Parts: sequence; C-alpha cells; structure tokens
Amino acid sequence: MSKNIFFTLFIFICLLETTNAQETHYVKRGETLYGVSEKFGVSISDIVKANPSSKRGLRKGMSLVIPILHESIDTVVYEVYKVRPLESFYSIKNKFSVGQEELLYFNPELINGFRPGTFIRIPQYIELDVTEEQDSLSKEELDDLEKIKNKKFKKKDVYNIAFMLPLYLDKNDTIDTFEELQDDISIYKKSTYGLDFFSGAKIAIDSLHKAGMNLNIHVYDTQNDIQETFDLVSREEFNQMDIVIGPFYSKNFKIASEILSRRNIPTVAPLSTKGNLLENIPNAFQVIPSLKKQITYLSDFIAKNYSDKNITLVRRNNEDEQKYAQWMISSLNQDSLNYFKEIVVEKAVIDSIHHELDSMAETNIILIPSLEKDFVTDMLTKLNATRDSNLIVFGMPEWFTFKDLDLDYLMDLNVHIPNTGFISYDDSLTDYFVKKYQESTSSDPSQRFAFSGFDISYYFLSIIHEQGGISPDLDMNPREMLHLNFDFNYNRNRKNGSRNQFVQIITYKDLEIIRVNNE
Repeated sequence: MSKNIFFTLFIFICLLETTNAQETHYVKRGETLYGVSEKFGVSISDIVKANPSSKRGLRKGMSLVIPILHESIDTVVYEVYKVRPLESFYSIKNKFSVGQEELLYFNPELINGFRPGTFIRIPQYIELDVTEEQDSLSKEELDDLEKIKNKKFKKKDVYNIAFMLPLYLDKNDTIDTFEELQDDISIYKKSTYGLDFFSGAKIAIDSLHKAGMNLNIHVYDTQNDIQETFDLVSREEFNQMDIVIGPFYSKNFKIASEILSRRNIPTVAPLSTKGNLLENIPNAFQVIPSLKKQITYLSDFIAKNYSDKNITLVRRNNEDEQKYAQWMISSLNQDSLNYFKEIVVEKAVIDSIHHELDSMAETNIILIPSLEKDFVTDMLTKLNATRDSNLIVFGMPEWFTFKDLDLDYLMDLNVHIPNTGFISYDDSLTDYFVKKYQESTSSDPSQRFAFSGFDISYYFLSIIHEQGGISPDLDMNPREMLHLNFDFNYNRNRKNGSRNQFVQIITYKDLEIIRVNNE
C-alpha cells in the first residue's frame, strides 16, 4: 500500500475467557443490578442466575457474565418489561401481540410462572421504518434543507476513515498483530467476517488512492461487545474522523452512531436491515434496505402485474411468517381480487400442494413468505412435482443466499424475489476485483462480506473525495457497484438518517439471473 495511506489498529484484548453465549462486564462504582439489567437488556434473574454471588450486591471491579440470547448480524430487538401482579401469557399476548412460544424463547424462566416485579424481554416484531416517514417541513425549513444540499465541504489533503469491525482478536490469543490475522493460519471463525470485509475495502482504498485520494485508515476491533464499542467511540481521536464504517452488529452500531452523531460524525451501517436502526440518528446511513421495504416493494410489483390472477399464499403458523405475509399482500386489494387463498401450515412441511391449485387457471401465483430453508425447499420440491408450467412463485430476499436451492426448480417455477443487487461475473470490474482479492488473500471473495466491503467503501469514500465530505442531506448519485446498488435520493425524515432505497425484482431464466422491471 502506498506510503500516503496509513493503517492503525487499536487492539483491546480481554484476558478472561468467554463463551459464544455471554459477555463480560466489569462493575463500575455505584452500579446496581437494576442498572446493569437496563444497560444490557437482560433481566435481573438472568444476571443472578449467571452470577450467583451478585445476590449479595455489586462491588466496583466485580466481573459479571452477561448472557446473550443471539449473536447474529441482525440482532433481535426487544424491550424490557416489568411484570405486574396477575400477569399471564394471555395478558402479555393481548398487550404486545407476542405468543407463549416466543416469550419462553426469550425468557425461559417463565416456565415456572410470572413473578411480579421481575423483568422479562418482549421481542419487537412490529418494525417501524423510521427513515421512510415524511416530515412536514415549513418553507423556511425547506429553504434550509436546500442550502444544506448545496453545501460545499472544504476539501482536505488527508481524510481519516475508521472501520469498526468484529475481529475478535481476544479469541485469537496466539496472534499479536493485525497483519498476522490475514496470514494462512487457524483463526477464530467469526474473525473472518471482518477480515473479508476489510480485505474488500482495501482494494477500494487502493483504487481511490490511485485516483489521488490520501487516506489515514484506522481499524478498530469492537469484539462485538457493547462496552468495548462504547469505550472506543468515546475516545477523542474519533473527533477527527471523516466517516466511520461499522460496526456490523445492530446493538453495537446503535451505540456508536448515537454517540458519534452528537459530534456530527457520519456513520455507515453496512449489514443491518433493522427498520428502526437509524431512529433519532440524523447523521447515519443504512446500506441495506429494510426487510419490510424489500417485501412491500415486491407486493407492489405483484399488485401491478398479477392482481387479475389466482393468488395463493402459503405460510407456516408462526408470528414471523404472519408478519411477512401481511407485508407481502399489503399492496393487494383482496376485495377486488379474482381469487385469493391463504394456506396456514401447522406442521413443519405441507402434506401436498397440487390439490390446492386451480389446474384450469391461466396462471397460479404462489406467495411463500418464509425464511426457513427446509420449508422453502420442501415447498419448491412439491410445487415442481405438480408439473404445472403456469406457476409463478414469489419469495423472500434471503432465498438468494440459500446455496442448496435447485436452480432448475427456480427456473421452472418462475421464482421471483426482491433483491438489492447481485454479482455479474461477466463484468470487467468484477473480474478485476476478484483477481485483486485472490492476489492479496489467496482465496475467493465472499459475496456478503468481501464484495460488500469494496462496494460500501468505494461508494462512500468516492463521495467524500468528490465533495470533500458527506451528509445525509446531500444529493448523492445512484450507483451500481459490484454487488450492491445505491440510491439515497428520496424525501427522507431529517431526524432519522438515510437508508438506501434501491430494491429490484429478480428471476431465474436460462441459467441466469434476470432483473425484472417494476412498471
């Protein structure tokens, strides 16, 4: 890398062993069990269960194990609720629309009943797309907004760029430097996510440097830890950052972006699809359109093109798929449809599907709002067995990442799904990127992380290079990259950041992925 590009790495290694299902928190002066419970969104009973000595009170420096329910790229959002007298599964369901199965999943201690005064977790299934809400602005505010859009940043000789990545260096206790992580040695599996992302980003950085952009690159290891993330972004050095890319995980991004937004430092959420991630964070960008945005876009496509056909929706009997189903039919006026039928599957799979279809219909439209791979695979297998060439199946964005779906089924069933971009390996830029990645890492780039690392870094840094800075109020040209497409130009809520609005419909034909216009 050229001498004008500087890389610094801040390594904070936790010496205590932790498991994949817990975090370690060191008690500060004056902290209480209630305060720790509120901070991490974990009930007091769970904390005490994991730390029996905490029953006698907390003391400064004491280490607490904080149980973690999930460790996924898109962390489940839930609120903490204090149980009142006479509460039951029935009353909670009526109040929050959350069933017994979901409550027990998040609160296994409820198997012994509800205890007044204890805290439980209520998963939030209703997703609010805050960045899609419209503000009613006065003329003066509109004039101010126009001024902001036309604002010219003063260009700098060197830009400071921070990457906050879950490198888990504390899990790789035999590795001392960041460079060693990129060698062909055995490393903690989840470290590869951040490494792949940054390896893709480095190719973008190198390309921009060749175009005349000088960069100081700072890489921070968040360890996917809330306290670590907080401590990092609280440092004065972040005041010098022109943009911060990351953290990956929703819980960490929320903390980092809230703090950095107060200091007017733009942040980028690279992977989360949470609809409320940017709430009250004006100076933030969300790369991936929310799941709700993608599915309702698909619903609009179905309404425009197939509302005169026979439409059958097949889902399992759970609250997630009920929610997705509502989004998928949100643009359909069911009263004016020729035929609409919903099939709710009580078992893991459906017994048969052929007798549910109208064999005399010109076209049967099948909607499957499921993210469960086994259920989707079973459905496509049974639909294909009907040998009905007049089927058109509509599914979920995640199907694109299901590796084992039969390509012949996808083509024969005319499967359509919403998508935010896909890789064309015939493209010369893609070929350049793959070769560069292979040269630097001796491996093939991963679609989700390596390609995204390049796309996100190149898109946002090139805007800074061209305009001298970046703000969610700026007009930013829509752009197609290797793997992602970007379009941040829409009438957005000024209080809640900016989310990429690009969605397309893709289908499978002649062994290729085809983009379908939504007209």
